[in-house]
Amino acid sequence: MTTTNLAETYRDAAYTQLVRVGKALGNSSRLKLLNNLVQGPKTVEELAKTVGLSVGTASKNLQLLKQVGLVRVERRGNYVVYDLASAQVPQVLSLLVDVSEQALPELRALEQQLSAQWPPLPQLSITDITRELAISQPYLIDLRPADEYQVAHLPGAHNFPYDQIMQRLAEIPRDRELVVYCRGRLCGYSEMIGQQLKDRGYQVQIFQMTVWEWQQAQAQ
Repeated sequence: MTTTNLAETYRDAAYTQLVRVGKALGNSSRLKLLNNLVQGPKTVEELAKTVGLSVGTASKNLQLLKQVGLVRVERRGNYVVYDLASAQVPQVLSLLVDVSEQALPELRALEQQLSAQWPPLPQLSITDITRELAISQPYLIDLRPADEYQVAHLPGAHNFPYDQIMQRLAEIPRDRELVVYCRGRLCGYSEMIGQQLKDRGYQVQIFQMTVWEWQQAQAQ
């Protein structure tokens, strides 16, 4: 085999392997599963409930992600727990959202349609919230489930899961500016809950990035 043929054979085989990962990512259910694992390890039952799949369908998709090395499995007592296989996976997901927002007017239109349901709330960038944490110390509300909050959260954040917060309004101070966040740009809860809080007289800003994205910015 000539040098040229060897290089071309290698190239074609290498691209075939890249396509395997691309195919695994080319499914909305699998992207949802990965995005939820960015928040922390979960059992297949927890993932299925969160993403809205049957346990069987979630398990099948997780196995496909495992086959291409995007997730890993660990047994913890009687439970099988899934986790991301490397710290690069959330980086890929974050970059995918960045590229999609820039390239796809349809995605931008979806984001605008959601925001247009209510009067706009102030949105904080990573730089904004870092500055606010250092200067004004707003009251941060983490809308994610307790297990995700326990894995990681913004400094000083208080956990009010989105399906419980309206029953716990008495715990939220009315003399502090609130910053509400959830699972990132593909999660609409921060805007929806933020508006509900504003309607009840609170001063609200929202943070649409993930905890992981904020952590990465601080590490740079």
